[in-house]
Amino acid sequence: MSYKVTRDQEGCPSITLTDEPSYFRALVAAPSAREPELNTGNWLVMAFAVWSTPDNLAIQTAIDVAKRFGGKLNLGLRPFDDSEELGAWCPSVEDDGRSPLWVLLRDGKVCMKRSGILTVDELVEVIGGACDLC
Repeated sequence: MSYKVTRDQEGCPSITLTDEPSYFRALVAAPSAREPELNTGNWLVMAFAVWSTPDNLAIQTAIDVAKRFGGKLNLGLRPFDDSEELGAWCPSVEDDGRSPLWVLLRDGKVCMKRSGILTVDELVEVIGGACDLC
C-alpha cells in the first residue's frame, strides 16, 4: 500500500495509489467540474498542495482515517498547485490560506470543511460529529 505524487510532462500534478482499497480514489488536479462519483455516498476529499511537504505527509493521515471507517467513507485525494483550482469541484470552499483542505461530502452535499494539518484522531472526531458514520 503506497502513494506517489508526481507531475506529468506539462507539469500537471497527480497522485498514484498502489494496492489501496477500492474506496480510495486518486482525483485529478484542477478538474472543470466535480466528478459524478463524489455526489453519491460519503466522501472525504483531501485537497493538498503538491509543493507542501506537510500536505504530502498528511496524505498518510487521510489514508489512516479512511481505513478507520472501514469502507463506510470513500477517500478522494486531489492534488493542487493553487487554491483557485478548488472552486470547480467545490464552489462553496473559501480559501483561508491553509492547506490541506478537508471536505466531507454526503451525497454531494458539503457537511464539513476544515483546513490545515490535523491528526488522525482529530479528523475522525470531526467526521464522526459531522456525519453519522460510526
